[in-house]
Amino acid sequence: MKITGSKRWVIVALCALMAGVMVYVPFLRYSYYDQMCILFTQYKAIVSASEVNEFIGDFGLAFGVVSMLGYPFGGILADKFKEKWLLILGGVLMGVCSFWFGMVPGKISIIMIHILYGVGTSFMIWSAYLKLTRKMGNAKEQGRMFSTSEFVRGIFGTLIGFVGVGLLGKAVLPGGELDPQLVGQQWRMLLTVSGALFFIFALLLFFFLPNDVAGAEEGEGNAESQAAFSMGNIITVLKMPGTWLISALIFFCFSFTSAGNGYLGAYTVNVLGISATQASFFAILRNYIIAAVMTFCIGFISDRVGNKSKTLGIYLAVATVLCAALIFTKSAVVLCIAVSFAFAIVYSGMRGIYFATLGEVGIPLHLTGVSTGIISMLCYLPDVYFAKLAGSWLDANGNAGYDYIWYYTIACGVLGVIVAFVTYRYSQKLKQKS
Repeated sequence: MKITGSKRWVIVALCALMAGVMVYVPFLRYSYYDQMCILFTQYKAIVSASEVNEFIGDFGLAFGVVSMLGYPFGGILADKFKEKWLLILGGVLMGVCSFWFGMVPGKISIIMIHILYGVGTSFMIWSAYLKLTRKMGNAKEQGRMFSTSEFVRGIFGTLIGFVGVGLLGKAVLPGGELDPQLVGQQWRMLLTVSGALFFIFALLLFFFLPNDVAGAEEGEGNAESQAAFSMGNIITVLKMPGTWLISALIFFCFSFTSAGNGYLGAYTVNVLGISATQASFFAILRNYIIAAVMTFCIGFISDRVGNKSKTLGIYLAVATVLCAALIFTKSAVVLCIAVSFAFAIVYSGMRGIYFATLGEVGIPLHLTGVSTGIISMLCYLPDVYFAKLAGSWLDANGNAGYDYIWYYTIACGVLGVIVAFVTYRYSQKLKQKS
């Protein structure tokens, strides 16, 4: 069934809402890092204070490893089975895990929860979500389809993010410190709300998403029809230079997201000296409100630039300069906060067109599932190691560890600009040939 008219945008929005909760819950450390430290050391003695940063990195590593290994299989499943049922099953699994996480179980259980989060994300939801989004628009509409999807994800993330700030803010005592028992109670409430949202969106998709969804490009001129999955598809995708170029480009872009979203909040608390509640408030502004607006805008900006990989290269160059400015402005608190918001404006915007680049490098619609699976496995590698690496830097070096995080990110920016240039040249050659 080919979906047309305004219903396309309803489907894009519903899938984005499901994906919005999917990327919020496994990454709660991005917005509530300091509260999580209290949760795991004072509310329940899960780990010692000297090991808590590394423990947060451990379950981040568990989620990242499973996700990395699962993305290719998720792409295969998205080509082989109905996107509708993958989204629903993934939502149910992650909803159950959220209720479990809210109980703050033991160390092994928390790691197991994040392993299951990785299964729900990579095997079930991610490639199905990307494939449905791509199906809703033709080649000229990919930028706005993906940027609109990211905008919806960002706006919804803002809402649930502020719900979290409000709930955990109730754990702040009159003196400004956090009450560990209240943190635990409010944490359970936050995860209960998140788990319920997974079930609500799974139910809405059950009623509103057709079983068989045809792509907008199918049957149009030279567009290719949906093809059944085969091992040949994997070989074909692996042979495409565009697969490797886009994987590398998004890898370097996502490295900025991992550093910025993951550690700017804790940086403002430990280095700049603001309160944990203020840091969470600023984190929600950066990670959701700014992200929502900028991921929406970049789709139209990339249309104006005329090439999405070129747009990402420009963004990477600006983000690299701003990341370097963080190191040199940390003694001036107000200026450093301003720079951090400018940094977020740039790196968060890049997410809006990550996978809108597929057509530019010659990846056809019928290979969307397997290609996004392979690309996601490669480009989201920072999910595997970065939390663990950054946590070890912080535990070993204290606040000086943040400088190591920014140095790493700057290096990724320089390499990313080079890859963006090569990708742009390759896409122009393909365009000339066609």
